Amino acid sequence: MRRRDMLKRLLQAGGAAVAAVLAIPALVLSLAPLRGQQRSIWRAVGSLEAFPIGGVQKAAVPLPHPDWAKTIIDQGVFVWRPTSTELVVYSRSCTDLGCPLTWDPGGEVFLCPCHGGIFAKDGARMAGPPKQPMHRYLTRIREGLIEIDLRSIPPEA
Repeated sequence: MRRRDMLKRLLQAGGAAVAAVLAIPALVLSLAPLRGQQRSIWRAVGSLEAFPIGGVQKAAVPLPHPDWAKTIIDQGVFVWRPTSTELVVYSRSCTDLGCPLTWDPGGEVFLCPCHGGIFAKDGARMAGPPKQPMHRYLTRIREGLIEIDLRSIPPEA
C-alpha cells in the first residue's frame, strides 16, 4: 500500500469517527420526544403571604441534586403577584444568553446586565437582543405555599 492511499484511508476513518460522535447527541435529542413527558418536579417558593399584591420579589427555590452535584443549591426566581388571585413566577435567566436578570423597582422593569435586554413587569420583551419574553414557571398553591414545576421551562433557562 502506498503512503498516499494509507493517509487517505486514515483521513476517511477519522472523518467517519468525528461524524459518528457528532451524530449520537443529535440522534438522542431527536428521539427524546418519543419517550414521553417527564414527570413534574414541584418545589416550594414560599408562603403566599410573603409576596405582597402588586409587588415583584426575588426568591430562591431549592434544587434536587444527585449526591455528586453540590455546586448550585438554589434556583433564583422572581415572583409577581398582580392580584390576590393571580400569581406569576419568572425564571431569573435572560432568554437571550441566560444572564441573571435584575429587577428595577423604580422603572418596574427587569434588566439584563450582559447586553441591555429589558423586560416589562409582565415578562414581555421591551428592548435589547432578546427575542422572547421571560420564561414563566407553571405554578400552584398547596396548603398556603406557592410551588413551581422546575421542568416547566427549558433546561437552559
